[in-house]
Amino acid sequence: MSSNYLNNNTIVVAKRSLLPKLIEKIRNESFLNIKFMTLDDLRNKCTFTYDEKSIYYLMDKYKYNYDVSIKLLNNLYYVSDDSYSDYKLNNLVSLKRELMDQNLLYFHSLFLNSLCNYKIIIYNYEVITKYDLKFIDYLKSITDVEFVELNKTENLNTTIYKFNNLEDEVSYVAEDIMKLIDNGININNIKICGINDEYINVVSRIFGLYNIPIMLDDSRLFGTRISNVFFKFLDKDINNTLNKLSEEIDLKNENNLIIYNSIINIINKYTWCNNYLDIKELLINDFKNTRINRIELDNEVSIICGLDEACDDDYVYLMSFNQEVIPKTYKDEDYLNDKLKKILGIDTSNDLNIYSSKKWVYDIRHTKNLTITYKENSYYGEYYLSSLNDILNYNIEFKSVSYSNYSNLYNELELAKKLDNLIKYGIYDDNISLLFNNYSKIKYLTYNNQFTGIPLDKFNKYLNNNLVLSYTSINNYYHCSFKYYLSNILKLDIYEESFSIIIGNLFHYILSICFNNEIDVRKEYYDYIDKLNYNFDDRELFFLDSLFDELLFIINTIKEHYNYTSFNKYFYEEKIEVVKSIDDIKIIFKGLIDKIMMDDEGRVAVIDYKTGSTDINLNNIIYGIDMQLPIYIYLLKNKFPNIRIVGFYLQRILNGEINIDNKHTFIDLKKDRLKLNGYTVMYEDDINKFDSSYTDSKVIKGMRTSSKGLYTKKVYDYDFIDNIYKLVNNKIDEVINNILQASFEINPKKIGMNNVGCKYCKYKDICFMKDDNLVNLREYKNTDFLKDF
Repeated sequence: MSSNYLNNNTIVVAKRSLLPKLIEKIRNESFLNIKFMTLDDLRNKCTFTYDEKSIYYLMDKYKYNYDVSIKLLNNLYYVSDDSYSDYKLNNLVSLKRELMDQNLLYFHSLFLNSLCNYKIIIYNYEVITKYDLKFIDYLKSITDVEFVELNKTENLNTTIYKFNNLEDEVSYVAEDIMKLIDNGININNIKICGINDEYINVVSRIFGLYNIPIMLDDSRLFGTRISNVFFKFLDKDINNTLNKLSEEIDLKNENNLIIYNSIINIINKYTWCNNYLDIKELLINDFKNTRINRIELDNEVSIICGLDEACDDDYVYLMSFNQEVIPKTYKDEDYLNDKLKKILGIDTSNDLNIYSSKKWVYDIRHTKNLTITYKENSYYGEYYLSSLNDILNYNIEFKSVSYSNYSNLYNELELAKKLDNLIKYGIYDDNISLLFNNYSKIKYLTYNNQFTGIPLDKFNKYLNNNLVLSYTSINNYYHCSFKYYLSNILKLDIYEESFSIIIGNLFHYILSICFNNEIDVRKEYYDYIDKLNYNFDDRELFFLDSLFDELLFIINTIKEHYNYTSFNKYFYEEKIEVVKSIDDIKIIFKGLIDKIMMDDEGRVAVIDYKTGSTDINLNNIIYGIDMQLPIYIYLLKNKFPNIRIVGFYLQRILNGEINIDNKHTFIDLKKDRLKLNGYTVMYEDDINKFDSSYTDSKVIKGMRTSSKGLYTKKVYDYDFIDNIYKLVNNKIDEVINNILQASFEINPKKIGMNNVGCKYCKYKDICFMKDDNLVNLREYKNTDFLKDF
């Protein structure tokens, strides 16, 4: 933009993509009163704007979803205060008046009154719609309006390149970019336009083969691990949510802190809100539309949304020049149909299609260094050349990429593909001999799946002197260290809220609050469900009602258990942390214990609720596997050093089918399922304190006495507990040292005949585990190994 236009008191109107460039151009100019905005921004300033309160009002009062609310608000701009013959238009008028009465449409009278003091420059709008022209005529009635167009050099390349498929198209562009760079073109002047989600993975992969840096990352806040945790703990009081989020997330990590601050910025828009559960849908939308800041490279190919973002110095590739892609096709499916748009004098879908075509044709003809490509096929189906060429009438030239002059890795992969076609299908490629003569040593039909590692300095920077561990993360590491890397370092384990997970969380929550407090269990139960904003179907709602009665039975049965114990202190959902330090790195090992019972003399029992199987196997803890209850012992002895652990158990709080027999009633069988399953100290005086019914226990599964004493195998002495503590401490230190060395090999464990490392692994499609990756371990039948600790 020429500085001749930059007078004082000027409003420069341009497309949003051009604003940063325009602002940069005047950065060194004298201090002038110049405003920059889009045509939409200016229109809203001259009419009205709305915000989150306006959206929430419609969602709350009329139960519209977010998208419908936005559509209605945006359509309010088109109607005046008149009465219309169409009910839909009259509804919009009524809604507009209602929002005005509620002060939910914001009018900027000061700006409008001052507009006459400004000159308006409309910059580089080559094609203008009816609606925009109507608004510009309104502006002309107030002040001076001038159009300024950028003088762009015409495109002299009148050829469109056709490719068999998407991969060939991307390969050609990568090869051509390398040619430009080889000829001295600055990579920052190379742009790509027209690619959509279909292209992202292919461009990333093929450009990677050429080592071409490209700005593809458009990560959004929604879907990140921190976002998932935020919505998992979303509470009507946002402070509760943020407190839980800060406990779960390591905020000393720079990347985590950036995301956390983005969340805070969103929350700050809703300070007027009293219950953040009510605005969950608005928050989700904000999260979906918030980009995560990425570190931009000094030199990289960039993606542009439109050709008007390019300068004469740029070399631009317009890809995917296919029908239904370029130009975008508008259909008569808006809230206001074409018939109503004609009544209002605004643009119909046909008008918008004409404008879109004119805009693309203009930009194509006025982009100096432009290369246009299109594909005929992709994984998504067949494609056709854009109908814009009926206007452009450019030549069509078929292109293919048989080999690369710039990427050996690309050629090796191409040779492998051609060998596949030859061996499997008898298809001979003319270039196979050329490639084979140059790359005959490729390891065809072989692969190395082993993780090549990450530099320690890079990993230490990621840790930021802080490592947080838990039972789950340690269990992951000992099952397979690569599984830990994928789940706990790369965070690929996406949290999915299923119905079964909801039930488990619901039962755990009620059981954590129902014994220490006098609460209305029914109210707490259904309040918890209501807060979830989960779309339950009829079958699930019926099941939830049935489960409430089951939960009451569980609560009453546990209360019966308390009648047999002299333990008088209870801790529920108890969080315990153990802090270690190695070479200035702070290690926090944390755990959450469902229930701890204690008496005044330091006897303790620990109980973990389970909605599934309660079988306990301590035989694998020698390998760091299945250590949940032993880790509870470790945590307890760190928090209460002088305690005596008289028992550690699993309790099954949600049972499946029960087989009826002739010896027991159904109620007795249900109560039997709720007995504690685990290990108990062998000393009867201590057992009696915890369970006075132990001679034929109503509390502990399998616990009874005979004339020979205790009649159960699951008993221990206190040396057993001390040895478990030592073993767990050793396994934790071992895993810490390995993690700090960035040791993340693919090494799933096989114990005896059981491949425990891969059994429930979600990452089989990533590691491509081979038999020689397996670590074969001896299967122990008992815990005699503890005697060595």
